Amino acid sequence: MTTLTYNSLGEVPEGIREFAKEGEDGKFSVKIAAADKITEFRENNVLLSQQRDAMEANVARYEEVTGVKIAEIEGLDDFAKALTALRETEKKVKDGNLVEDTSLEEAAAKRVSDVTNGFKEQLAELARDRDSHRERANKADERADGMLVENAVRLAASDPDVAMLDKAVNLVLSEARALFRVEDAKLVPKSSDGTTLYGSNGVDAMTMKEWLLKQREANEFLFKGSKGGGAAGASDTIAGKISAADLAAMSPQQRINWARKNAA
Repeated sequence: MTTLTYNSLGEVPEGIREFAKEGEDGKFSVKIAAADKITEFRENNVLLSQQRDAMEANVARYEEVTGVKIAEIEGLDDFAKALTALRETEKKVKDGNLVEDTSLEEAAAKRVSDVTNGFKEQLAELARDRDSHRERANKADERADGMLVENAVRLAASDPDVAMLDKAVNLVLSEARALFRVEDAKLVPKSSDGTTLYGSNGVDAMTMKEWLLKQREANEFLFKGSKGGGAAGASDTIAGKISAADLAAMSPQQRINWARKNAA
């Protein structure tokens, strides 16, 4: 994974600005997965699928001619001609026109067996390569999805209605990653059976903010001082340090910075 560094938040491209994190040196950094690597993995999977389809077509042709099931064979047409000649010889032997000699047939059978075993090994090697590429691509996707969930949790946690302690964010990250899934670049909460969980309006999927507010109800000690259902009054202070109105006026990045500095 590559880390991009910028001198200010304004320099961060808008498309990845929400994932930027401010370092102790005041600079902003964004961790990104190499898109070309993921693309390479997926293209390799497509190529392997095409090769598999070509092999299956050749297998069907070989089985039609020989009646023997094998993965693939080089020079299939030449082999088909040789096998036809062998069958003609066998017919002449049965008709009594030739004395039967099985040495050629046995040699052909051995050749078929050797080629079959060779191509089975090639197919097995291709399958191993395919699985390896698929595993690496899946891991890259999982890391990218995990980063998206983490950034969404941290951003929602800094909302004045939520006011979660910065140190407490790590305690809910594991549960958040298990609940929220990335679908079309959007976070969608899903139950264990894959059912979408809806928010308070019963129409839209539950947001990260709504989920954290539910956590506040169950684990209030993870959050800063609040008033009632989670939002402090306009003139009240949160954790005795800043008013809710002032916090609401901050940008998302400013709220994150404030939460980090004032975590209890």
